[in-house]
Amino acid sequence: MACACCTNPGQRNVGVTKIDSGKLQEIQALRFAASAQLFVGEAEPKFFKGITSPSEHYELNAAWQKDQLVFAFRDKLGRSGTLALPRPNTVSIFEVDPRLGEPDRGTGPSLYKEWKLTSKPAGSGIFSVGLGPSQLLTLIMQGRGNSCTSSIDFTHWTLVMQGRKAGFTFFGDLVSTR
Repeated sequence: MACACCTNPGQRNVGVTKIDSGKLQEIQALRFAASAQLFVGEAEPKFFKGITSPSEHYELNAAWQKDQLVFAFRDKLGRSGTLALPRPNTVSIFEVDPRLGEPDRGTGPSLYKEWKLTSKPAGSGIFSVGLGPSQLLTLIMQGRGNSCTSSIDFTHWTLVMQGRKAGFTFFGDLVSTR
């Protein structure tokens, strides 16, 4: 019996593909929770380059404006800035059976998933010091589901800035709209 969305033990899908209208619709359907956290690990926020006066916690408003996803951050002291991720032409896809030994409900194991969008960022405010031609901004959407990916599969996000002028990572939750 064929099942288009079913998964199989050991299944793995890793690749880069063009963003077609279906993928774009799912990406644009994502809704971000109203808070974001700077990943600090064992470090203190003040040691991160590319953010003027970094804080560990931020209010977040993320929305599509034309062909870019704009993240507006504000800390508890009112310091703010934006990071804009222009929509790339491709998405990096990673889907794998994590082999957690969960019982099969008849459609196969739940896959761990990541979709990654990477572009040269734009920005303002507290992020101005970390912008430049050598910088890359990557949005990673994380979640679980079957072989037919939709926006409701993704539950968390990570935003990574990399380059000579800035290096930091934000993370937070996605809110289901269905």
